[in-house]
Amino acid sequence: MRTLLLLMLAVTSSSFSLPSPVLHSQNQIEQTVFEDIISLINPEVDFPPPPSLGEIQKMLKEQAPDLRPEVVSKVLTTLRCTREFKLPYNRNILTVIDYSLPSSEKRFWVFDLSQQRLLFHTYVSHGITSGSLNTNYFSNKYNSKASSIGVYTTDQAYYGREGLSLRLDGLDRGFNDNASNRAVVMHGGWYMAEDFIKKYGRPGRSWGCPALPMDKTVPIINTIKNKSLFVIYYPSDSWFVRSKFLNCSRFNLAKQAKSELEIKPAEEEREAILFVDNNKNSSRQEEEPIAVIDADSYVRIFKTKAPLERMLRRQINHMEYIALSNAEFNSLISSNDKVLNVNNNLEEVSFVIPVIKMVRGYYETEMHVVPLGKIKSVEVNSDPSRTDALAKSYTVHFDNKTVNLKPSNQFIRWLGL
Repeated sequence: MRTLLLLMLAVTSSSFSLPSPVLHSQNQIEQTVFEDIISLINPEVDFPPPPSLGEIQKMLKEQAPDLRPEVVSKVLTTLRCTREFKLPYNRNILTVIDYSLPSSEKRFWVFDLSQQRLLFHTYVSHGITSGSLNTNYFSNKYNSKASSIGVYTTDQAYYGREGLSLRLDGLDRGFNDNASNRAVVMHGGWYMAEDFIKKYGRPGRSWGCPALPMDKTVPIINTIKNKSLFVIYYPSDSWFVRSKFLNCSRFNLAKQAKSELEIKPAEEEREAILFVDNNKNSSRQEEEPIAVIDADSYVRIFKTKAPLERMLRRQINHMEYIALSNAEFNSLISSNDKVLNVNNNLEEVSFVIPVIKMVRGYYETEMHVVPLGKIKSVEVNSDPSRTDALAKSYTVHFDNKTVNLKPSNQFIRWLGL
């Protein structure tokens, strides 16, 4: 660095006593030298030249037959537009998500364009407000907990609360340019495992991040990090018309600047779950436990699929747990003593709370079982004038403690996949 600074000083100081014609020539030389010096100090990434669009199209068809023609068409248009805009990125790695496919299917692809081959094909999550099995809502807004479509470049990898993660730079104004500020990153999720998907019918959902199977996360992130192209597709007419990466030949800044009218998604009906009302105020606090049952026992007892909408977002000892609804708990303690005395299903009920820990400089939530002991008896507190109504609360007697259970449909950040 000292040598470079001395060279810059020597070049600029030599021009003070020169005649005008010589000075003009000297200035051109100085400018060239100056640019060379700057390139040494802050060199641009020199990515190898990419293959032609025709070669890429052929490769995508051969290597990824499940990647539908309409998706390929938009990807090729994006590649052409990024070249016209001279967007600096690694042109040899391409990542694609097709959010028009259900989450139970593999809809995430990574290609090595220089080697003309598919590197990865796997599952990927969508945001919890974007839909259940299928996506139907996307947002660029803060706290929407929805996925964002459009064109991105990948940024740096880092270790966060979800392990190795990848920052994403949204380039599509109005569609994903808030991704970084929303902390939308790529990371792994235990709920993305193929066994989980086969068991429950679909993977879990994130808060807007594209989450990957844990065993694929590290190799994928290490492959696509640092300025590679990432396209998230969905057949959105608004995106087709307004994205500059799909309309580079007829792009209109005024058209892009128009705010997009978002259609708010229909909210999922949130069933009331039961919590221990330690504070006796009928409003659940973070430190108050909720009643849960492990997912396998849930299926065995209630003879139905485990509802992922009430599954804990963290496993306990590698097991999934479901928060019990008021109706389900009521069925366990119904007047039919066969449930309680023969099958003894109340023994399957546990009570859990979140515990916040610092991991790798980030706060992480773990779920812990509260040791209340064995349930001895339960009293149902209901409206005597309504025989068909669910209980207003339950008085639960344990070996050494009595608690009051109350229903709540409040949003709980660590509940629901």
